[in-house]
Amino acid sequence: MIQFLLNQELRSEHALDPNLTVLNYLRDHVGKPGTKEGCASGDCGACTVVVGELQTDNDGREHIRYRSLNSCLTFVSSLHGKQLISVEDLKHQGELHSVQKAMVECHGSQCGFCTPGFVMSLFALQKNSDAPDPHKAHEALAGNLCRCTGYRPILQAAEQSCCGKQPDQFDAREADTIARLKAIAPTSIGELNSGDKRCLVPLTVADLADLYDAYPQARLLAGGTDLALEVTQFHRTLPVMIYVGNVAEMKRIERFDDRLEIGAATALSDCYEALNAEYPDFGELLHRFASLQIRNQGTLGGNIGNASPIGDSPPLLIALGA
Repeated sequence: MIQFLLNQELRSEHALDPNLTVLNYLRDHVGKPGTKEGCASGDCGACTVVVGELQTDNDGREHIRYRSLNSCLTFVSSLHGKQLISVEDLKHQGELHSVQKAMVECHGSQCGFCTPGFVMSLFALQKNSDAPDPHKAHEALAGNLCRCTGYRPILQAAEQSCCGKQPDQFDAREADTIARLKAIAPTSIGELNSGDKRCLVPLTVADLADLYDAYPQARLLAGGTDLALEVTQFHRTLPVMIYVGNVAEMKRIERFDDRLEIGAATALSDCYEALNAEYPDFGELLHRFASLQIRNQGTLGGNIGNASPIGDSPPLLIALGA
């Protein structure tokens, strides 16, 4: 079984097809069709959702980190212990969220198909910004495509929604949401099982080793930004997967006098600060990796391990003697 919060609703799932994406889960299983499929390959951003994860700062303060993701490339198993927020969740007590109001008032939408994805990227931007920042706005929206408006009014909406932002319902519920996320924090191996297909979710390297020994044919799933294309683009079935994104040891970044060690399941956006501090050119290159949604999900280990001929990091890592 896996558990996660769908906004504030606790969802416990066991008998689901592990090949099910978050996009199709929202649209077909819980009746939330606001999230759209544009490309099913992580290129257009129409399917953008936001995932909240419990984080503890160095000073011990707990908070929720909000990140935009492409739901078309995200398998439901990766939601274990997290909070999923879709565009339907932003409106509160009959009132549009401030990022939705900004899109309306700045005339940032025409046909509207891409609008839910832009709104969710703006929501994540607002949550992670204290003031308008054109650079951050461009970065947050770079993974969202619009064929109708041009981008000027959408960037104006980003500036408006991040300027003098007011607390919203997510801020008001933060303490309660933290408590609920702590209550569902995984304590044992999770699993989605549809009978002929399964995804296992280990918590430790030892668990992972045991599972991989028991299921040597399993596909290892981290960010899934490449692996998910086998399902969404090539219509293949993945009978057994092992999701490594909840293995804490594989998400650590450690500095030593002579080296930097990055866990293979560390998201690219989490690698940025450490790599940029040691190798500014590498940090600059990371900004060219796809989009923020992809960098929030894809991993440096996966970029190497999937052996893609268009992998961005291996040439630079070889040059650095990694």
